[in-house]
Amino acid sequence: MSDGSGGTGVQVLPLRGSGPLLSIVEGDGSARAVIWPGTGATKRSVHLIQLTPSSGTVRLEHRAESVYYVLSGSGTVVGDGPSAVTQLTPGSMVHVGPGTGYRFVAGTSGLEIFGGPCPCDPAIYGGPDNAEGGAHGSRTGQAGRAPSLPIKVLHQDEPALMLPLISADARMIVWPGIGAWTATMNYVRMRPGEENTAHTHEESEDTIVIIEGRGSIDDLTNGKTHEFRAGDVIHVPVKLRHAVRANRGESVVSVGGPCPADLPFLRLCGAEIPDRDEPVPGPPPHHGVL
Repeated sequence: MSDGSGGTGVQVLPLRGSGPLLSIVEGDGSARAVIWPGTGATKRSVHLIQLTPSSGTVRLEHRAESVYYVLSGSGTVVGDGPSAVTQLTPGSMVHVGPGTGYRFVAGTSGLEIFGGPCPCDPAIYGGPDNAEGGAHGSRTGQAGRAPSLPIKVLHQDEPALMLPLISADARMIVWPGIGAWTATMNYVRMRPGEENTAHTHEESEDTIVIIEGRGSIDDLTNGKTHEFRAGDVIHVPVKLRHAVRANRGESVVSVGGPCPADLPFLRLCGAEIPDRDEPVPGPPPHHGVL
């Protein structure tokens, strides 16, 4: 495993590790950086947020899109406005548009989620705002600024698109088809012994959070193989050729994917990509749009 110091190769880091604490929680709970500029990432951030019952995050707002996954517990994501609240359950995925204020609030069983803005937001770590259109974190938001996209809540069990070139069960959930261009998230289940075809993302970092199982990833650019297991986070730099496999005898379930969306790769897999300026459809009626 990597020591977390960054670099040009594949890194395998613990989701529940010792990354820096982030001052984004109100009440009892914690938030830690897992994938962030300190580990060499720039295009996706992964923060583990653990909230005790009835606690929550501060109000957050970024210039870039954000995406989150609900690991356990229950709660809500709250947008600006008196009625902008949507329920969260395990397997929920939350996409937040740029310039949209939001906060998470835990229910009676607490709430554990991971994710963050894509690209990374320097302000969350105490750095300056990114003036070139990156992200901006704020406790108070920016007065008079209207959200450019709503908050969308989807679920891992209702994919918009299946991509069999990735695995027998690869589900695109948060992708350009719902208006997610920089903050994407897919759900992949690999059968025992299954492996995907070696590939490269020319302009995207690939980040994979392992939910279940064990396997390995080949860093073909550097000639190394890294083992992983449930609770690990794999980070693959831009332009690095890699391939993932599940161990024989057990399935691997993961959440994540390339950020920003790898449009040529999606088209190669047969996906129809909407024009970025076209309006995108909302999720099904029983899912949330804030």
